[in-house]
Amino acid sequence: MLFMPFPRRRTGPRRPILSDRRGATVVEFALVATPFVALLLAILQASLAFLAQESLESAVEIAARSVITGQAQASDIQGGGTGMTKAQLAERFRQQACAALPSFMACSRLYVDVKSATTGSGLGGNAMALTFDASGKPTNSFSYDLGSQGSMVMIRFIYLWPMQVAPNADLTARGTGQTVLMATSVSKSEAFS
Repeated sequence: MLFMPFPRRRTGPRRPILSDRRGATVVEFALVATPFVALLLAILQASLAFLAQESLESAVEIAARSVITGQAQASDIQGGGTGMTKAQLAERFRQQACAALPSFMACSRLYVDVKSATTGSGLGGNAMALTFDASGKPTNSFSYDLGSQGSMVMIRFIYLWPMQVAPNADLTARGTGQTVLMATSVSKSEAFS
């Protein structure tokens, strides 16, 4: 049996702490990890907001199609015959619009504005200044006018998307932690019976 001596430790002056490279990777990762994770979360949040915006665009197109073809007006006439008020008809239209939203979007955050006019210039612009109360809900009065055959109809869906790191833009409902998503459809009603 061979006898092997233990390796000798180096005797002499020790290396200074600042030149010691052991653990440098851990320290570098700790410095970079926080901004990296924040960036990943911001990318995820922005992606979900874009998905919600596209879902809102699809929902407004579905609702616009029912107005263009006269299905919504016929539903109002039938509903009006049972004594429904304009506010009740507007709420029913909003509930139908909610059915077109995907399950990850809450109906309570959707606001609907429907205007009609004989010409496109009578609708006004798409700009809409929203005002909010202390709880973050819009205080605007939204209109509900489907018009008649041949009318120009503008349908706007306004959705308050919860965004913790809201971008500093005009679409941000300042101080509410929400970003305003808006989808608009302008079209002319067809002749319907």
